[in-house]
Amino acid sequence: MANNNNPHGFRPLMRSLTGGPGASALSAHKIVGEGTALFIGDAVQLGGSGTKFSAAIKAAAASSSIYGINLIYGAASTATDHIFLPAQFQLFEVQIDTVTAAQLQQNAALVATAGDATLHLSKHSLGSIATTNTLEWRLLQLYNSVDNAVGAYARVIVTTIQSQIQDQVAGV
Repeated sequence: MANNNNPHGFRPLMRSLTGGPGASALSAHKIVGEGTALFIGDAVQLGGSGTKFSAAIKAAAASSSIYGINLIYGAASTATDHIFLPAQFQLFEVQIDTVTAAQLQQNAALVATAGDATLHLSKHSLGSIATTNTLEWRLLQLYNSVDNAVGAYARVIVTTIQSQIQDQVAGV
């Protein structure tokens, strides 16, 4: 069975590594000077000096620490309010370029592609896989669905290992 190529960003699963329910959503904002739009499902990082009493966020770049996952669209170069899920210990479903069964439990790099301007949905996905702790995401398992299999464009369950609020952990 071939998987569909449909990058859709990070979809939160309502459970965490700690065994409890998923993380609580927190408020944030994007400052007017941030020239990159934030799409629903984008990985985000802290965005520097904010203008409100909430965290300032911006789209995460490849090879950067992750703060959370954005849940509200925000146009580029516009001050916008957001809700995000902190990434630490949270589980997400996301598409990966290609994965084998032997690569599960290794680490993967963020592919930070611009989202869909019409639907306002993220196109973030995962790319290269290695055991180094310089990659952002830990692969935990294949997402359990009848239309998903190891190989190209598989969907996997992940958690961050390079969070802005936790220490890095090397892969297996």
